[in-house]
Formats: sequence, C-alpha cells, structure tokens
Amino acid sequence: MTELETHLLNALEQLQQDYMQRLSEWESAFVELQKMFSLTQRDNAMLNERVMQLSQQVQHLSEQTERLSQLYSENRR
Repeated sequence: MTELETHLLNALEQLQQDYMQRLSEWESAFVELQKMFSLTQRDNAMLNERVMQLSQQVQHLSEQTERLSQLYSENRR
C-alpha cells in the first residue's frame, strides 16, 4: 500500500468514526426530543382539562351572578 493510499484510508476511517459519533449523538438527541414531546403532550392534556374545569366554574359563577342580579333588581322594585 502506498503512502497516499494509507493517508486516504486513515482519512476515510476518521470520517467513518466521526460519522458514527455524530449519528449516535443525533439518535440520543432524538430520543430526548421524543421524551420531551411525550411530557409536553401529557402536560398539555392536564392543562386542557384544568382549563375546561375553570371554564365550567366561570360559567357557573356567571349564572349565579346573573340570578343574584335579577333577584336584586326584583327586590328593589
């Protein structure tokens, strides 16, 4: 094997090692992103449920306020 072939082979092997390292890093990052997505999705579902509960409470309080307002108006007459 000539010196040039040896240098080319070494360069190719280094490129392959670099590629494998980057691939491993990308795979790890992808797994982390999947975990983050799952957690965010779960948190969003919980927040959505809480927002729905609060909206129902607001609606209920609004109805109560309207009834009290009507009673107050009737009693002032």
